[in-house]
Amino acid sequence: MSKSSNFFGQPIYGQLIKSLNREKIVEFSRKHGGEKYVKSFDGYTHLLTMLYAVIQRSVV
Repeated sequence: MSKSSNFFGQPIYGQLIKSLNREKIVEFSRKHGGEKYVKSFDGYTHLLTMLYAVIQRSVV
């Protein structure tokens, strides 16, 4: 069985971020009122922060 070389040597977090579509995430967040009072910490940044926290907690 051959292994994929697309993500060789990259951390899981980096692989996960590459697969996300920022525009769709922010659009979804705006559609459901998540961007109502946002200045700089939008839905995409919040998602990345939460994913990082979950991954770090599972590693430690």
